[in-house]
Amino acid sequence: MKTKHTIILFILGLGIDMIGGLLKILHLPGANVLLIIGTTCQVTGLILFGYKVLTHPKLRDFLNQ
Repeated sequence: MKTKHTIILFILGLGIDMIGGLLKILHLPGANVLLIIGTTCQVTGLILFGYKVLTHPKLRDFLNQ
């Protein structure tokens, strides 16, 4: 998975989370499911992004400067 895919997954999670929050405020059904899906997408995206950043070979060169 490329880094841009992890960022897209995180942004998609943000959008789903915002829609779920709006539905929760309006007391409409399905809000809890959207909030869970959105949060799961955000956490997965951040974990994958962190893994990609930490395993990148040039990160050590950048940190040592």
